[in-house]
Amino acid sequence: MLSMKKKISFQSLITIIYLLFGVCWIILTDILLESFAENSLYWTELQSVKGIIYVIISALIVFALSRRYARQQDFINTHLKESIEKAEQSDRLKSMFLANMSHEIRTPMNGILGFVNLLENPEISQENHKQYIGLLKKSSERLLDTINDIIEISKIESKEATLNISEVDLNESVNFLFSFFQPEFSAKNLDFVLNNSLTDKNLILKTDKNKLESILLNFIKNALKFTHDGSVEFGIFQQNNGICFYVKDTGIGIPADMHNVIFERFTQADLNITKPYEGSGLGLAISRAYAKLLGG
Repeated sequence: MLSMKKKISFQSLITIIYLLFGVCWIILTDILLESFAENSLYWTELQSVKGIIYVIISALIVFALSRRYARQQDFINTHLKESIEKAEQSDRLKSMFLANMSHEIRTPMNGILGFVNLLENPEISQENHKQYIGLLKKSSERLLDTINDIIEISKIESKEATLNISEVDLNESVNFLFSFFQPEFSAKNLDFVLNNSLTDKNLILKTDKNKLESILLNFIKNALKFTHDGSVEFGIFQQNNGICFYVKDTGIGIPADMHNVIFERFTQADLNITKPYEGSGLGLAISRAYAKLLGG
């Protein structure tokens, strides 16, 4: 059998305390005063003093309880207001995220369909054919990246992301990523610099190779996307008993007041940033989740 405790209201609590205190006060003080009262006049005076003391003490108790109740209500109202604001912001961000996802899926899909239609033309030149194939491939890769991000963030949200731990040669992974991105930086006329101070060490780490490289890949891709002039530096160094990776660029940067939220899901430094820049906006959220899984 289930029992449910009914919470006593604040008004009832004050009334009960007032009555209990009053009854106890009357009984106890009467017992004490009987030994001091020598005549009826003195007894009357003592009763008056007793009544005044009771009123003062009970007023102080009621004031203290009321003040505590008011503070609790202010605390509850403040947190309720914050919760409502967070919920409204979350709904707004999720709506913008869904709109962005819709854009990120429709845009490459429309490109794929458009170039497929163009390729069906038997009179297309060899040069245009090659160009359309390249654009078709690029649109397909963009669509696949978006789908992969959605799948990964879904796994993270549902706590289904798993680790495949193995021995990973960090120098090999760093060199692979540097070589992989070098052509893209060259095509954009950007300097891509590798700063590895640990090349002479045998850096073998037990971790998930795919997730580690995915974290670094997301940071390098962001640097490549948001840097138009200058350079991007990708580095690795040892600090105390840990290994640190970093990506430093001369790009557009991130406002200081957004540093604490850019790793949150459905949040971007500029909510309209996907208009000039492609991407799902999930890369940093995925990277943060992976780093947490890996103990980094």
